[in-house]
Amino acid sequence: MQCSISECKEKAIQTVKISFKETRNLCENHYKLFKNKDEKYVPTFSKASKF
Repeated sequence: MQCSISECKEKAIQTVKISFKETRNLCENHYKLFKNKDEKYVPTFSKASKF
């Protein structure tokens, strides 16, 4: 089974439900992206230099 992402030629490892009717087969890399889609990332700010 191949990954459902059109540019990807990797082997699918997991089937995920995208919507009510639609499912996709995702490879390891795309599955990690899908799994972490709701994760929040806190930006880190630093002081600007005084030049």
